[in-house]
Amino acid sequence: MIRLLLRSTAILSLPVITLVAIWFSVIDHYHVSNRGITDDLAEQSRRVPEDALLEELNSFYFMGTLDALDASRTLEAATRILQQGEFAVPGSDPQKVGLPFDPRDLDRGPAVWQLQQASLFVPRLLVKAYRVSGREEFFLAARDVMLAWAAYEDRALLPKGSLWNDHAISERALALADFWAVYRSHPSYQANAGAEVLAFAARTGSFLVDPSQFTVSTNHGVMQNLALWHLGLAFPLLPESARYRRVATERLLEQMDFFLDSDGVILEHSAGYQLAGVQFLGMAFRYMSLQGIDVPSDWQKRYERAQDFLEQLRRPDGSLPMFGDTSDGGDPKGPPVTKRDAGGGYGPLANRADWSAPRPRSWYPTAGYSIWWDGVHAWPDSRNISQTVVAWSYFPGHAHKHADEGSVLLWANGETWWTNVGYWPYGTAGRDESESWTGSNATHLSGEPYQSERATRVLARGAAEGLTMIGLERTGPGGYTARRQIVHVGQTLWLVIDQTSGAPQSESQTVWTTSQGVEIQDGRIPGSFELTSGATETMLTKFILNSPGTRIQRARGSKANFLGWQVASGVPRPASAIVVEQPADGSFAVAVWSLDDGRPETRKFTSPPSVVSWKGPEQWTIALPLESGSVQLSRESDRVSLADADAKGSSQLILSSPGPVDAQRAAIRDAHLKALVTYPGFSDHIDYRLKATYMCCLVLFLQEAFLAAYRRHPRRHYTLLRGLSLLAWVPLGIWIVLIRTPLITY
Repeated sequence: MIRLLLRSTAILSLPVITLVAIWFSVIDHYHVSNRGITDDLAEQSRRVPEDALLEELNSFYFMGTLDALDASRTLEAATRILQQGEFAVPGSDPQKVGLPFDPRDLDRGPAVWQLQQASLFVPRLLVKAYRVSGREEFFLAARDVMLAWAAYEDRALLPKGSLWNDHAISERALALADFWAVYRSHPSYQANAGAEVLAFAARTGSFLVDPSQFTVSTNHGVMQNLALWHLGLAFPLLPESARYRRVATERLLEQMDFFLDSDGVILEHSAGYQLAGVQFLGMAFRYMSLQGIDVPSDWQKRYERAQDFLEQLRRPDGSLPMFGDTSDGGDPKGPPVTKRDAGGGYGPLANRADWSAPRPRSWYPTAGYSIWWDGVHAWPDSRNISQTVVAWSYFPGHAHKHADEGSVLLWANGETWWTNVGYWPYGTAGRDESESWTGSNATHLSGEPYQSERATRVLARGAAEGLTMIGLERTGPGGYTARRQIVHVGQTLWLVIDQTSGAPQSESQTVWTTSQGVEIQDGRIPGSFELTSGATETMLTKFILNSPGTRIQRARGSKANFLGWQVASGVPRPASAIVVEQPADGSFAVAVWSLDDGRPETRKFTSPPSVVSWKGPEQWTIALPLESGSVQLSRESDRVSLADADAKGSSQLILSSPGPVDAQRAAIRDAHLKALVTYPGFSDHIDYRLKATYMCCLVLFLQEAFLAAYRRHPRRHYTLLRGLSLLAWVPLGIWIVLIRTPLITY
């Protein structure tokens, strides 16, 4: 018997070692001990810190989903959890919730729900309902959920859903502090349960402080640092609390060199994440002041400029232009911000009440944005106000980037006329396509990859009374070059002039997409399109002038080639689009838009505009037959002119070359690359490890089946085959664990 056991152990030793090796690094990576958490420490933590500090910290959120719920909607959502076992907030579908906790919920439902579940939204919502109503059933349910969660997370070996997602863990730190603020003085408090909550907080801190868990490139890393400060303030007696505060400070110092530029622009390619970034910076400054940490003067200046940039982006209803991952909803309050107090620190967070009218023209050359406003004297009345945004921002490796350099977004009279696709939900079919070139109106090569090698620069710009212009050049793969000039005439006329060059057989494409509430139909003037919306009586007329070989078609909600989509209220919806396709080598196209909003200065066309001459992107003339008289818009080198046909009136714009931004961009890039080296991260690649495990089990089964069948015959060479089969696991294990895993992981 002993001999059989020893032989079986020898036979299975290397396969078992291989299987253990496949999973060891993952289990070790996620394993956290609970050393130092005692009932006595929990008892002391019931008195430290003071209630006033915890009360302030409880108002902090990263995701504003719960913060946005008023008292009645909070109670409605909490009651639904208890009575129907469903979690539902406005704008999302109800999701089943197993009470007090069902591990199957972690990887069930959409990705957004999985993130919310792992962020402890359910117990935090129940705590909020208790605060609002004083009803004990809400808090007792929150307690049961929190303790069940703590028990599961403590014994889990492998990630499931968003269990150990960086964003979820950061939000979890805030939820734990929120719960603890009530539980530590609640009549239902029990010492062992209190110790479990603190152990859960300590494990959360261990994940956040671990350099291999740190997502340095994005706002997720910023949230991780903020969450560490939050834990250090809310649970100051945890054994690692001082380390939390120190590491968060050191890491944020590194991130600030590439998280936002000197103009205050959050470098995450998104108006929505500018709003989030302003919120995070305000939280950071408040955390620092609460800990007695001086905020560097340079950070203070950039914070003020970050608010200013957001002010240029915000429309009267609080909505934002949808470039990058940006949602369409309005936020009249804006993000919570902090101001310096008399002592030189930063005070509690509060929503600003003084968002003012933006400047007519603003320019952010390092980040890659230009914003033009008209009619702001009537602010905040949306009538007769328009916003034009030109985006060419691209910082490789930074977050929330869509392929959209050169895109132009137009909002006027309360309606979005030209837009990019917006924030397509993660984990939803079409997410990858939404980041592609067809999700924006930037001119691109047909089939150009989202992550193509490319660079965009500003060639010229200028602004004068009634005339604004910017010229961009994007170089792409295969020698492809796209030049785009955006000219704004008066307050109601725009021209977008594209010229491309590239391989003779290649093709360029531009997809002009409206918001989902705008309809496109053939216009009354031949060759025109008319855009109308039920939200306004305004109409936008569009003409497309082009070189030979151009094809123009309309699309709406096409899944085959991802044409005509916009995300509205978090849901991808079909939207009308005009698709322009033409040879990439030497073609040009001129899009002319005229906004008819009833103003006396509205420029209405009487017949189609035309290209009078085209000698290249720096020498052209376009005729504009308007009701007020025909005018010609022309460019000659660095001079743009608008002249009446009879030459009685004219205006000119002298273009200038922008100042160099290469040094600033290089410093941002170098700081980012340095941080990536310092924090290379860890990829668990669970799918690969599962496949490797299944393969090893199959190989072991086939091996044993073959040897069992072979043994039925004369045993000549059986021992040799058995030894060779055992030794074969050595190179197989080396390949799977030491060679293949690093190849796919890094």
